[in-house]
Amino acid sequence: MTESTTPSISNDELFAAIDLGSNSFHMIIARETHGQMQVVDKHKEMVRLRSGLDKNGKLTDKAFQDGIACLERFGQRIKDIPSKNVRAVGTNTLRNATNSREFLKQAKDVLGHSIQIIAGQEEARLIYLGVAHGLPNSDEQRLVMDIGGGSTEYIIGQQFENSHLTSTEMGCVSITQNFFPKGKITAENFNEATAKCRQILRPHRKTLRKKGWNVAIGASGSIKSIGIILEINSWSESGITLQGMHELSKALIKAGSAYSIKLAGLKDERRPVLVGGLAILMATFIELNIEHMQVSQNALREGLIFDTLGRLNAEDVREISVKAMQKWMEVDTEQADMVAQTAQSLYKQSHNIWNLHSDGYDLKRLLKWACRLHEVGISISFKRSRHHSSYLIAQADMAGFNQQEKQVLSALVLNQRGKYNPNSFDEIDESVKPLMPYLTVLLRLAVRIHRGRDLEHVDPILRIADDKTLYLEFDDNWLNDHPLTRLDLESEAKQVNRFGFNLKLLD
Repeated sequence: MTESTTPSISNDELFAAIDLGSNSFHMIIARETHGQMQVVDKHKEMVRLRSGLDKNGKLTDKAFQDGIACLERFGQRIKDIPSKNVRAVGTNTLRNATNSREFLKQAKDVLGHSIQIIAGQEEARLIYLGVAHGLPNSDEQRLVMDIGGGSTEYIIGQQFENSHLTSTEMGCVSITQNFFPKGKITAENFNEATAKCRQILRPHRKTLRKKGWNVAIGASGSIKSIGIILEINSWSESGITLQGMHELSKALIKAGSAYSIKLAGLKDERRPVLVGGLAILMATFIELNIEHMQVSQNALREGLIFDTLGRLNAEDVREISVKAMQKWMEVDTEQADMVAQTAQSLYKQSHNIWNLHSDGYDLKRLLKWACRLHEVGISISFKRSRHHSSYLIAQADMAGFNQQEKQVLSALVLNQRGKYNPNSFDEIDESVKPLMPYLTVLLRLAVRIHRGRDLEHVDPILRIADDKTLYLEFDDNWLNDHPLTRLDLESEAKQVNRFGFNLKLLD
């Protein structure tokens, strides 16, 4: 008799997603099998980062160290998974903490991977992606809601495409802290908390209602917990209803505290933030006239896994974002593509010599996107157009891009020509900052070479003698046939010399 064995899973097949939320840190490890995501491991810790913010918006030493200790444990589990298969993101609290940069630096050391800070809109997009992949195929319009520790997201979409994203500054931790000091619950402070949540949501109510939905779906720990409590206590047959939440609120008010109440289905880890999440959810039902909400088991981390799979399978939403901004700002895409082609050629010739590689960053693609977006500011004004371009990239919600990637793009386009500003690199991740002058030179050369806007493919040879001595060689007589470009490149040689490069032209 032959004993059957289960094939072992190679680490190369695994994908990891880590969500550094304001209330809890989540890690999920999965593999792709037959076009589906199969979860092989999950781990969650209630770090409560948001509760660790002091009055100056700084993470306290305890919150800081608790977060780092948790990530060290996560790091042990994912240490053998390829870096391209790992995504780690920080949300509301890490967006706002004044010592976030120090935390991210230490976090990278213990986790072994960079942590990307994502904006509220990007958080909403990833949440919807994760929830949608956990639902049956349907043409129904969906409202998806996710309550985090510091923010709450609302998304309207069909199948895997969203049509509206909203992120609001209210979360289960922040509402609990602001309205329920020391965990005390009264009818008065619960009504005040609900009224405040309604006030925060009200500016978005008209747009959400106008778009409409066939089904409402809730994600996140707070919503899952409330759904379980309502069902176990027979306050709802399935899912979440407003009447069921009224019964839960009455029980909490009667008990006077979530810490002392004996309630079937309530886990101890959820007690500190239950009432804040309940106030947000009840306010949402009232403002949006929701009758019933289903509960999703998927959320942001599952969305990260599917987004990573999309990037690896050439379905990168960042490409769509770049094209959308080009269209919005009426960019000359043919010119932008010519600049990008030349920059990519220069990158190919230099990236090994200059070691233009950094974990967590696809520098080749970032350079390409900088080329394609370097003229977006012209639609505002030609004067100071590079400054306008830089500002637009930094401030726009661009699906798929995290905060650090947008900082790289913004700094590159700011320095595409004219006076070089090294101070623009101050906020950039330490692993990328030393490489920024090299990427900047490649962009500047590509922009200068295509000054004539004649849409001519140009593929010069770039020779690097001693790190910062560059020889740029063109086909016979090309520079003589393009006197404006020659003049521009001679001028550029003087500019790049000011930040350490020695450029020589060969014709």
